Amino acid sequence: MTENRKLVKNVTDFLGKATDLYSRIKADQFSQQVFCELLESGVESPIEDIFYIACHVWCASEYIDLNPPFTIRDDFTMDLPCGIYIEPQKKIGQYKVDFFISSYGIGPDLHLIVELDGHDFHDKDKKQRSYEKARDRFFVKSGFKVLHYTGSDVVADPFKVTHECLCMVGLDAVMGRKEYVKNNPFGIE
Repeated sequence: MTENRKLVKNVTDFLGKATDLYSRIKADQFSQQVFCELLESGVESPIEDIFYIACHVWCASEYIDLNPPFTIRDDFTMDLPCGIYIEPQKKIGQYKVDFFISSYGIGPDLHLIVELDGHDFHDKDKKQRSYEKARDRFFVKSGFKVLHYTGSDVVADPFKVTHECLCMVGLDAVMGRKEYVKNNPFGIE
């Protein structure tokens, strides 16, 4: 029945209109969802907001769930679905990190600490720099990879920063393309 079937013009025209409407509905859902997450997640600054939003878009572009809901089994263990998990303001040891990103079920389970260094807080004085270097050493000794970006890096190209971070936790394993292309980051034709 489907061999050689063609849609008539009024059907394809309606499909185009429906696609436009559906796109607006999905855009509104995305905006509301991420807005609520930003308010509830502990994200603390505009550069962190931008990074978090860019993470959502990257994951969506690769059809990967960001922070998929987990279930608790009867034996009180967690059942984690495949996806990328982002925890803003996570406490690790005595320190708090801007973002702790991990992947589960996308190749090997990987973890990454991302620090977004805005000029209002970071590198203000010798004591602050010493504290930050000590915390980085603690994270590295604990087995974590740590990436730092300036606020200017994030604002200039949030998708590039996010691409680098998500590739560090395995997103590049599922992407057909691994190189970042500024003018077309998602490879949309």
